[in-house]
Amino acid sequence: MKLKEAIELGKALGLETPEEAINNVLMHSLNLFKYEDIPKELRELIADAKKQGIKFCPVCGAAMIDGKCYMKDLTHKKGG
Repeated sequence: MKLKEAIELGKALGLETPEEAINNVLMHSLNLFKYEDIPKELRELIADAKKQGIKFCPVCGAAMIDGKCYMKDLTHKKGG
């Protein structure tokens, strides 16, 4: 999936930023793509987003919003 497609999907869902759109696709990839296509589609999306300067969390892989990982409270280990 190209970044442009993710942004269009995000806009249709009321999302405001490319990062929100990317994270939406990452979270719902099982519902968006055939199972065997998921790795290819997500690699393409992430590569396209990185070319556009979007940063990703090194811990969980979510697109960073304003330089922060919004998933950190859910996915990052606490205390260590």
